[in-house]
Amino acid sequence: MGYKQVGIAKNGKKKYKITIELGVDILGKRQRITRTFIGTLAEVKVKDAELTKKYYHKGETVSVKELTFEQYSKVFIKKHCEGNIGLVTINNYKRLLKNILPLLGNYKLSKITPAMLDNMYQKLRKGQKGKQLSYNSMYDYYKLINAMYNQALKWEFIDKNPNLKAHKPKKELVERKFYNLEQVNELISCLNNECIKYRALIRLALDSGARRGEISALRWSDLNFETRTLKIDNSLKVIKGVVDEKKAKTNSSNRVIFLSEETIGVMKEYKEWQDNYIKELGSKWKGTDRIFTAENGEHMNPSTCYKVFTKITKKYGLEHIRFHDLRHTSASLMISDGVNIKAVSERLGHASINITSDIYTHTFENDKLKCANVFDKIAKNI
Repeated sequence: MGYKQVGIAKNGKKKYKITIELGVDILGKRQRITRTFIGTLAEVKVKDAELTKKYYHKGETVSVKELTFEQYSKVFIKKHCEGNIGLVTINNYKRLLKNILPLLGNYKLSKITPAMLDNMYQKLRKGQKGKQLSYNSMYDYYKLINAMYNQALKWEFIDKNPNLKAHKPKKELVERKFYNLEQVNELISCLNNECIKYRALIRLALDSGARRGEISALRWSDLNFETRTLKIDNSLKVIKGVVDEKKAKTNSSNRVIFLSEETIGVMKEYKEWQDNYIKELGSKWKGTDRIFTAENGEHMNPSTCYKVFTKITKKYGLEHIRFHDLRHTSASLMISDGVNIKAVSERLGHASINITSDIYTHTFENDKLKCANVFDKIAKNI
C-alpha cells in the first residue's frame, strides 16, 4: 500500500499521505515522491493508482549503460568533487563543462570513443571569435575529461578510459617574462619611495618566489625573524567573495625557506608599522595575525598583489610584467647565479625538478654559452 492516513482535515474528511517509490539513482540512493490527499478511502485508492501509473516509469533504476555524459557530470561534481577538492577547482570544472556538454552531453558515457573526444577537442580549440585556445586552456579540458573517466572507472561505470587514446594537447614553448638583475635593482630603488606595506609585499615575493595565494595566506606565526625562515603551507583564494583557504596538497608545496637579511629587515619594519596601525584602528581592526591584510585587518584578496604591482610599474615606467612573474624572476636570478636546480625547485614548491627545468629553459641557454667560454679560457692557457 502506497498511502496511509495522517490526520483529519478541517472539513472532516480524512487526510492521506501517498508515497510513490521511484527506485534508486545511479549511486543507489533511494528516490521517492510524496503527495497529500484529502478524501475518502475509495478516492485515495483511485488517486494512488493514478500517481503510480503517472510515475511508474521513473521507478526504474538508472542503468549505468544508459547514463549520459551530462548525467554523469552531475554525479561527478556532487559525489566526487564537493567536499574533496577546492572551490576554485570545482568552479573551474563547472566553467569547462558549460562548453563540453553542448558537444558531448547527450551521448552515453559508455559509448563515447576517442574519435568523438578528438572531434570535441578540435571544436573547443577554435575558441570564440576565431581565436584559438592556448595549450593551457586545452590541457584544462583534457585533464577534466581524464579525471572524470578515471573516476568512472573506479566506480565501475565503464571498462576503459577513451581519453587515453585521444590526442593529448601538445605543450607549447611559452616565453616567460621576468626581470633581469638590472631591472630588479631599478624596481627595488623605486620601492624605496613607496609605503612599507608595498615594499614588504614585493620584496617578499621577489625573495621567496611564493605564489600570490600563498603570500595572501601567510600569518606572522609562519615567519621566524631569528632563524630567517618562512613556512609556506597554505594557499588562499577568494571566489565570489567567499574565502577558500586550504593546506598544501603535496609535500613539495609544504615547505620552509630561508629569507635574505635585507628582506627580514623590511619585514621587521613592516611588522612595527602594522602593530602601530592596529593600535590606532582600535576596535575597527577585524583581523587575526595575517601578514598582509585589507585595511580592517581581514584577509587580503590575492588579486590585490597584482593591482599593487601594476600600480608601481605604471608609476615608475617599469616594464610591465605580472605579479606572478616576480616568481619567475626570483627563480631565474637564482639559477643564473649558479644555485643548484634542486634547491630552486624545492624553494618554489615544484613537485619535481623536471617542472623547474621545463619552465626555466631560457636560463639554461645562457649556461650553454658559458660552457663554450670555459673551454675558450682553457684553450688560451694551453
